[in-house]
Amino acid sequence: MDADYERPVPSLLEELAAFSSATIHEANGQRGAVSGALKPLDPAMRICGSALTVHCPAGDNLMIHAAIAVARPGDVLVVDHQGALDDGPFGDLLAEACLARGIRGLVIDGCVRDATTIRQMNFPVFARGLCIKGTTKNKPGSIGRPISLAGEPVAPGDAILGDEDGLVVVRRADVADAIAAARQREAKEVALREAIRNGACTLDLLDLRNRLSAIKS
Repeated sequence: MDADYERPVPSLLEELAAFSSATIHEANGQRGAVSGALKPLDPAMRICGSALTVHCPAGDNLMIHAAIAVARPGDVLVVDHQGALDDGPFGDLLAEACLARGIRGLVIDGCVRDATTIRQMNFPVFARGLCIKGTTKNKPGSIGRPISLAGEPVAPGDAILGDEDGLVVVRRADVADAIAAARQREAKEVALREAIRNGACTLDLLDLRNRLSAIKS
């Protein structure tokens, strides 16, 4: 149960948080997109932090309790719960425990419960769904090891960013480059928007006419 690994510089996470998930995904080589099956409990919820990876078997939540105990401020719990839809391993009491330890949110390939209270607490949660069923607390798992989050690999210390559009994982070593590329992309989009307002066609701006002709022929 190891949470002693290198994390992104906090200032870089703050810079990353200024961008949308879609911008970061596109700017970072269209890498790291997490399945759209994982959604925020509230569309207004945003999340950005260092991934504290957890493998927590379906039907149990012992590893979530253990992860909260070793988490550091700025961490996001990123939990592989095996896509389970028949139990809710996380609720408002655990959200309270997360807030007390400076945890920035939860991303879980599984369900949660106490959704209304968690929304009122303004604790960001991205999950596959909701389920009122409780869990046991006796199955082994892992903390601080690489996991698969709905098919997307996540290593401890990777950055994870989420908003209404979705979730994106950025490898720890790529965070600074992803931020720089996102700035360039946003600047390019400013110019594209201005050209569109002035009557330009996206087929021309993105040089798509030849592709369209090839498809038609």
